[in-house]
Amino acid sequence: MKKITLIFLLALSFQYCSAQSANDNQGKELFDHYIGVQINGLIRQVLNFNNSSATTSGNPYLLTYDMISKKSGWGFRVGIGYSSSKNFGTSVNNENTGNNNDLQARIGVEKIFKLSKKWNAGAGIDLVYNYFNNNSTNNQYYHYDTSITSTKTLVSSYGGGTFGILTYSITNKILVGTECSFYYVTGNKNAIADNTTTNQGMSPIISETKQNSGISQAGINLPIVFYLSVKF
Repeated sequence: MKKITLIFLLALSFQYCSAQSANDNQGKELFDHYIGVQINGLIRQVLNFNNSSATTSGNPYLLTYDMISKKSGWGFRVGIGYSSSKNFGTSVNNENTGNNNDLQARIGVEKIFKLSKKWNAGAGIDLVYNYFNNNSTNNQYYHYDTSITSTKTLVSSYGGGTFGILTYSITNKILVGTECSFYYVTGNKNAIADNTTTNQGMSPIISETKQNSGISQAGINLPIVFYLSVKF
């Protein structure tokens, strides 16, 4: 992990020094900048795929930014994805509420290779960070008897790995591309469950359960995600 961090510091130093030298190059732009957005949902809508059978994306980064040196093809990239959801449901003698927050972020160093006038390929390494927070409450009641269970789950992990990309230039300013990656992450999972039970004529019974476990996993993200990028 220390070696990866050192590489990123060197890469950022390279970007800073190159940006400084741009002022001595009579204002000529030395970098291409790209902003991208994941378009899998749009593709499904255009092609009218059945949502129930659509494959869930294994790549959570909705927005991306890349800065690439025009001369060397070296650069760095950033990706971020965030989702939040709330739910509420009721049934006979039961109420459920939930609140989920999910965040993924990455920062990487990349090298771009020009294959032809329209096609580019690239490879590099990423640092990744994942955060998941779930809060849920279940309320069961029957006349004067109640049982309320509150659960909080927090998962935080970090790591890194390698990736490969392939892009096609629709125009000089608009590109579409895909990528595959192999990441290894490690972290912690903390879960707390509180239960309060009240029976008729009795004092409330309160209990708490805590779980703390480590996580360690490696996985391959296949090139099933497409990005639409704009160069400026």
